[in-house]
Amino acid sequence: MYYTRPLFTIRRWLLGAAAAVLGPGAAAVADAQQPSTARQLLDGYVAEALTANLTLAQRSAALARANAGVREANGRFLPTVGLNARYSEFSGVVNIGDFINPAYAALNQLIGESRFPTNVNATLPFRQETKLELIQPLFNDALFGARAAARAQRDLAGATRKGAMRQLAADVQQAWLGYASTVRAVETLEATLPLLDENVRVSERLIGAGQATPDVLLRARAERSELLQQIEEARRQRDGARRGFNLLRNRDTDEAITLADDSTLISVDSLSRSALLAHALTHREELAQAGSGISMARAQQRIATAGYLPNVTLAASYGVQGDRYRFNSRNDVGLASLVMSWNAFNGGQDAARREQANATRTEAEYRRREAERAIALQVGNAYDAVQSALSTLTTASDRLASAERAFSFVQRRFAEGLATPVEFLSARAAFTSAAINQIITRFTFATRVVELERAAALRALPN
Repeated sequence: MYYTRPLFTIRRWLLGAAAAVLGPGAAAVADAQQPSTARQLLDGYVAEALTANLTLAQRSAALARANAGVREANGRFLPTVGLNARYSEFSGVVNIGDFINPAYAALNQLIGESRFPTNVNATLPFRQETKLELIQPLFNDALFGARAAARAQRDLAGATRKGAMRQLAADVQQAWLGYASTVRAVETLEATLPLLDENVRVSERLIGAGQATPDVLLRARAERSELLQQIEEARRQRDGARRGFNLLRNRDTDEAITLADDSTLISVDSLSRSALLAHALTHREELAQAGSGISMARAQQRIATAGYLPNVTLAASYGVQGDRYRFNSRNDVGLASLVMSWNAFNGGQDAARREQANATRTEAEYRRREAERAIALQVGNAYDAVQSALSTLTTASDRLASAERAFSFVQRRFAEGLATPVEFLSARAAFTSAAINQIITRFTFATRVVELERAAALRALPN
């Protein structure tokens, strides 16, 4: 027939486009120049996100705050030195001179000499008092507990930040894989559109030549409209995936994203299930967080126990006081005190606090055991998911090869007038579906490898 050559040309173009998208040696379409492997590309994007992500920046600020808390707790062991000054104007206060001056005047009169002053002017408190004070704790067990609690809080903040980094690394890789898969889907669907356009034109010519009924054209147009809907939906998902990925990088939502050759997608590390689980139980941040919770509970226990012990403090001050400022030996005042306080009874509050701390520690220990079981479950599920996805790669490739051969056969028969339009469109739909399925299967496998990497804590994170 006269339309044989155009259909074969379109078929070769479609198969070539599909091979460019799906073939092992294909060069993927990218928004920028491609690096050599997907691993190098993803490592670069992960490093960028770890530097720029706003959620991670919040975790870093929380860690800085916790470090400052440790320095504050350490500072409580050091002496505090302060300068205190007071100058007062009085009204209605007792003046000691009102009592002393008459007595001194009487004595002077008796002895006939002005030996005693009669102009004493002294009020209590003194009009001015300026002193330098030093306070040094000598024994306070609660300070040790507070320092241990601050360190546990710092460790918790650090582990939380590391956990956020690990999750972000996985999110970035999965977001990139999601975006890349939608790009491949759009490319595959768009490669099919010229074929359906030609099918519509051929159907119109067949009807015009009296070789087909109108339902052939209606079916061809319906098939084309359905494909246009699929393309539009795939483009929407692609654009949404690009915006989500750029959000993780803290970049403009429409910034270009580099893709990589599909044949270089992440491969599986040759580790056994037991080795992966052992690595996860050693490196997962959730266990470090649970350990920090136990340490914090122990610190609270020590603080509660400190209520049963005395506190000893050294206090010293030196300065001047009087009705006016005079800097001489007569007005100098020095004071040194050794202060001990011991709470004999406070209604059982210390015992209650200690009981609360014991319960908190038990709770934290149970939480750690729960985290260990949850991690073991995550690693096992992720490992099985990778193995399952790995086995489907061959099946998906076989399905695509079979669908391609079937489409080629039906297309030749259709070109020779031996196959109906329904058979042609069905073979085309099966071929496109197989191509999309291989894209999904390949990127699902890569996504599950990323999840296994996260579950087993395989990625080394920066400090």
